[in-house]
Amino acid sequence: MAHIKEFKDYYKILHLSESASQEEIKKSFRKLALELHPDHNPNDPESENKFKEITEAYGVLSDTQKKQEYDRFRSDYLSGRSSSRFHYSQEDIFSSMFQGQNAQEIFEELNREFSRSGYRSGNSFFQTLFFGGAVGGLGRILRMVPGPIGRIGMGLKLAQVVGTSLYTLHKMKKAKEASQPGKDQKQENPIVSNLKGIFGKSAAEEKSPLDMDFSITIPAGEALNGTRKKISYTVDGMNEQLMVRIPPKFPSGGKLRIRNKGRTQNNKRGDLILSINIDSNVSP
Repeated sequence: MAHIKEFKDYYKILHLSESASQEEIKKSFRKLALELHPDHNPNDPESENKFKEITEAYGVLSDTQKKQEYDRFRSDYLSGRSSSRFHYSQEDIFSSMFQGQNAQEIFEELNREFSRSGYRSGNSFFQTLFFGGAVGGLGRILRMVPGPIGRIGMGLKLAQVVGTSLYTLHKMKKAKEASQPGKDQKQENPIVSNLKGIFGKSAAEEKSPLDMDFSITIPAGEALNGTRKKISYTVDGMNEQLMVRIPPKFPSGGKLRIRNKGRTQNNKRGDLILSINIDSNVSP
């Protein structure tokens, strides 16, 4: 495991005192996560890093063992001693958090809030944000470069992710042999499995019979940089037109929930669930 190279005061990051209870830690993280979602701050280039930083802080302070280790490390650091170290990188923290039980309730709750607000949500959003989309891959990603879902592997094989697909820009024929089933095929990565469990359940709970599904396809460049799209669809026998803002680094297969634009029944109206696919035909 990698060492954290610079001191981070997780209590200050979450606007807490060091005597904060677990309930206070959870409450503060939830509040900040809603405030700092990248789609809520489209003009802040650091919004993704801020969101990841509060999640990192929550991942440590909500874990009994990590919190004890961190409290010793923090106490030594602030008093000028260097007798203890904190041996967890940001990736270590995210990985263990999404494999543990602590994440289940809070992230189900956050996912519902994000979806209601029309923000990116679900396993594709969280996996791309925290792991660059490269979790549980069937093949090796050799080099990471900017791409339509945050980062794309500039390698030789197809990588498996949840809710979206990462394709290499060259040598696409290698993908088939990389994903070929066989007796040596590995079991699904536990992080992927947990993400499916957390976000699959909350998405199902949130779906209403009045919600309407609609999908569009956009070029990779627009997904990377963000765009506005005029969409036209038929609902309840009427033509409806909307202008939709698609945030930067939008994942292929990701969904936006547009409030009160679905079907109508008994003076109630559902939402439009807009699925966004990305045209990944990129010339080398």
